[in-house]
Amino acid sequence: MGFIVSWGMIAGVSVLYVLFPNIATLLLLLWIFSNRQMGLGVLLHECAHRSWFRTPWLNDVAGHWFAGMWVLVPLPFYRKYHFIHHTRTGTLDDPDLDNIKSYPVTRQSFRRKMWRDFTGRSGLKSFIGLMLYVNTGRPGNAISMGVQKQEVSREEVVHATLVNYSQLLLVHGSAAMLLGYFGHLELLLWWWVAFLFGYPFILRIRQIAEHAAMPALASEDVRDTTRTTIARWWERLIFAPHGVNYHCEHHALPTVPGYHLPRMHQLLKQRGFYQHHPDALVNGYPDVIRKAMSA
Repeated sequence: MGFIVSWGMIAGVSVLYVLFPNIATLLLLLWIFSNRQMGLGVLLHECAHRSWFRTPWLNDVAGHWFAGMWVLVPLPFYRKYHFIHHTRTGTLDDPDLDNIKSYPVTRQSFRRKMWRDFTGRSGLKSFIGLMLYVNTGRPGNAISMGVQKQEVSREEVVHATLVNYSQLLLVHGSAAMLLGYFGHLELLLWWWVAFLFGYPFILRIRQIAEHAAMPALASEDVRDTTRTTIARWWERLIFAPHGVNYHCEHHALPTVPGYHLPRMHQLLKQRGFYQHHPDALVNGYPDVIRKAMSA
């Protein structure tokens, strides 16, 4: 259902904008595009674990072609990168460490981060990192996708670049031709506007919610490093699609698919999993933001 929901929302708001092009439908389009980019990122994450579908190859195909490619992240890269995050959470080897280690920050610092997000600076840096490091396999700072540290050979870089760039060209070139044929190529433009100006803030809040401003950066107990956020319906729509807000449960048992995490959360809560670990469970993303600005 996750792929149907996300792509259904993308298609639905696109049709609405085409039929009634005005500033209100454009803003709605950009908002839905931004949070569905997060939705596709979450589906990429689920398929990288091979947990969303029972069939392994279906996770690989759907996660790569119908999720990852649309946010510039090839699934083979993400699976390897994300495995390191799970096994080395919060350590110097964790590629996500730089995204969360500075929190909590001051209110002024957080406002500056938001300003960079909404003015496109964060999105542009992320885009450059994705194209120069993630899709080439080169070591370096891939911004939102963490820091690539492992050295690779020149041949590996050339191979990764040819494969990933050709696949990105196939996906986005096909979308451009299809939309152009129907006279609405501007929809692809608005997709990238949302990617640069809306998605970075949503991604930042998700990253903060999952691991930032916790009692420890690294610990053998996931409750010290990882947070679950109980999300209202509108928060699930924006920041927490497909059960990604149940992140402590996910780190406790990564093979459980996102659509089963709410049930797992209730079982763990009934058994006292969160007792004596108040930082591992918060109610709503406003609480997450307050914790992020508590320095």
